[in-house]
Amino acid sequence: MKIRVSSAQLRSIGIAIVTATIIIGFGWAMQFPQESSVTPTPTGTVSSAPTLPTPKPLPTVSAVPSVAPIASPSPIPSATPKAITKPSPDVKTLYGHLPYQEDDPSRLVSIGKYVRGTYERAESLDIEAAQAFQQMVTAAQAQGISLMPISGFRTIANQKELFDRQIQRRGSAEAAAQLSAPPGHSEHHTGYAIDIADQQQPDTDLKYSFEQTKAYQWLNANAYQFGFEQSFPKNNWQGVSNEPWHWRYVVSSRASQVFAVAKRGDLAN
Repeated sequence: MKIRVSSAQLRSIGIAIVTATIIIGFGWAMQFPQESSVTPTPTGTVSSAPTLPTPKPLPTVSAVPSVAPIASPSPIPSATPKAITKPSPDVKTLYGHLPYQEDDPSRLVSIGKYVRGTYERAESLDIEAAQAFQQMVTAAQAQGISLMPISGFRTIANQKELFDRQIQRRGSAEAAAQLSAPPGHSEHHTGYAIDIADQQQPDTDLKYSFEQTKAYQWLNANAYQFGFEQSFPKNNWQGVSNEPWHWRYVVSSRASQVFAVAKRGDLAN
């Protein structure tokens, strides 16, 4: 028996075949997905971004070169006269006394008066010693001690008058030198030496009994704090008689230069 198929049926069969072919092809493609552009890491985890290249190390910043310190400005010339020239180390004494030059008059400052009864005399010292002496007087007064200057700066001419009187009293320059320095050889010329009195004990002025006064005892214990020392204690290397009333200022650079030889002798004995 011969089967007859109409054109409409053929068209329906064609459409069915095409549809089936498309469906089968799509299902086949779904079994094989496209390759991911993300590269898996060795650990199997997925990296979300490409690994950045290791940056090159930054160059080490060189240390800032040290800047040379600014040179100190030259000192402004001082109006203060130059220091007194110190005696040469090999200088010889005259009857035990070292030579000294007169201080510059412009450096002298009043330190008060020596007053006994109706007699009074103004005294002065080099500005450095004067300031230290005034501080010392104030400190002593706070402890009930009254220090008073007897004699400070002396010119060579003044010293000659004193020394000549001592020669008349003692009979010779050598004997006079036991109590007074020859002119040009007195520490008083420097402006750094001073004879001190106990204002409450006038009978001990320039006498060995000054050692028994409260003033001397205070000086012996405290004068060094103000830069003063006794110039001629007992058994001093110069062989000058003990003078408990005679003190010298020695701590400033200028004063230490002035008394360099005297101090060197003290250290050697």
